[in-house]
Amino acid sequence: MAGAKSMRIVATLALLTLAPGLAAAKPARAPYMPDALLIAAAKAAPLKQIDALETYCDGETSIDDWLKALTAGEAKRVAWTAGRCELVNNLNPLDEGGRYCAQATLTLKHPKNRRDRPEIEIYLEDPKDGKPGEVYAFRASFDGNDGPDYIRFRIDFESEWRDRFKGAPPPPCTDDP
Repeated sequence: MAGAKSMRIVATLALLTLAPGLAAAKPARAPYMPDALLIAAAKAAPLKQIDALETYCDGETSIDDWLKALTAGEAKRVAWTAGRCELVNNLNPLDEGGRYCAQATLTLKHPKNRRDRPEIEIYLEDPKDGKPGEVYAFRASFDGNDGPDYIRFRIDFESEWRDRFKGAPPPPCTDDP
């Protein structure tokens, strides 16, 4: 019995000698990224980064400028937060989100009810070299004329917003069909 125990000790020592990193291996931790940096990156990113392989005439406009222009007449406040993605759908891998998102929650001037708070979410890739990753997706939750909706494309959000709020500004430019 003592021989078997000695063999296990020797085998363990040999393993640790051959692979020193195995003894201290821990699950990889996500790099820390301050919320303020995630929010700034999302707000400054051009719309073309969230337009999912589509090209629109306003693609160079920043997400922040677009959101302000679209919602100015109906939103009395936009509150930005950041962290793990919230508007996710685990049934579709494209909607699983990740650890790095920025959310804009809109407080409406005339909500349908107290739960009527549209939210957009901007997905960001993992940080690189201490900087936020690239913006790559748009998700939204909006209570349109047809009821609550989970929205995957900013053009659809715009369309539902303009459908519900007739006084919303027209698109800044026109795309060819």
